[in-house]
Amino acid sequence: MTTYIDLSSPEELYIDLINQVASIKKKRSVEFNDTEYQRLLGEQRAPEFLSKLITSESEFILKESDKEIESFFNIILTVLHKLENEAINIISQKIRDVLSASPNEKSNLKIKLLTNLFNSFSPKSPMRYEVFYVLVKLASESGNIEFVKYQTNNLDTWLDDWSASIPQKRKIYKLISTIFKEKNSMISHKFLVKYLNTFNKEDAGEAQEESVRACIESISLQELFQSDYLLDLVAIGYLETSSNPKHKLTYELMKIFATEQLDSFIAFQSRNPSFLTDIGLKEEDCLQKIRLLSLATLTSEDASVSYASISKSLQIDEDKVEMWVIDAIASDLIDAKLDQLNRVVHVNSSTQRVFNKAQWTQLGLRIDAWRSSVKNLLQVIDTAKTTQIKPFYWQSR
Repeated sequence: MTTYIDLSSPEELYIDLINQVASIKKKRSVEFNDTEYQRLLGEQRAPEFLSKLITSESEFILKESDKEIESFFNIILTVLHKLENEAINIISQKIRDVLSASPNEKSNLKIKLLTNLFNSFSPKSPMRYEVFYVLVKLASESGNIEFVKYQTNNLDTWLDDWSASIPQKRKIYKLISTIFKEKNSMISHKFLVKYLNTFNKEDAGEAQEESVRACIESISLQELFQSDYLLDLVAIGYLETSSNPKHKLTYELMKIFATEQLDSFIAFQSRNPSFLTDIGLKEEDCLQKIRLLSLATLTSEDASVSYASISKSLQIDEDKVEMWVIDAIASDLIDAKLDQLNRVVHVNSSTQRVFNKAQWTQLGLRIDAWRSSVKNLLQVIDTAKTTQIKPFYWQSR
């Protein structure tokens, strides 16, 4: 938290603000009348004084050097937290409005000043949310995308600290998703999913367009191979029973890529030949991805898979199998070795596309097997320890 050391009384600092504005306007040959400011101070109406000062004079202040601008706003921050909470909220809003206007002008300095405002509130203050939202928006509008990316690392913890409401969470998640939609699709998708996760049965219908977008992205993002998490979202599930045919088909297609294999996709495509184009997907890209996903499923079922089995599952010529296996390895879908002599793929590990009851059962069996192996090994060690081995001594004649 940023600390501002009070070397002067609030009254002296208010006068410093007036004098700073007067000096700037004099330098610019602009008339300045401080009568109204003096009246407000005389009536001890500090909140009204600061509101008027920020609203009326920031246009001139922001044309000055970075040092003068920072000095002006730091004085305001010094006196801000001496006010009542309601006044603090009002003044904070004024500062946010002024600094978020014209985002491409002195953007780095404005980001710094908003960061100072953010840090002036205690870590769990709900006011931090309002400042953070404007800060993220300003940074994105001025092209500081890396700043936004860095700030999202602790967002969920912060939202809990600030006791953010559901509408507030939706607002910030949707903003970040929109910011990264063109710049970093994976981050965009991540925050879109967070947004959708805030909906329940009562309001899931409000997020149909965003749900459709999430489904399409789960297919179009070539680096995204696990999307079964979408099936757990109420907002996504709403599409399955939607009265909109397009929404229902989008859900069906998403589910194929999340849990099924190539033959299901081909059947879907034959029933709906123009649907991929309608939602902005390319059949070639979809086939590429579903084949890789099908290979991941096939290799998760057996430690060794023949070229012939892969050829049949992926519906490709057998001489293309090695290329697809190499692609799957490069995509981190599987860890395997090619046995070209025996035309077999030996699998070390494979991405588990879905983790449900069947997978839990399989995991349980493996753990039982490991436990049994460890138990047997310990028994061997114990036996070795308790066995008395007589030492052998060489005796010469």
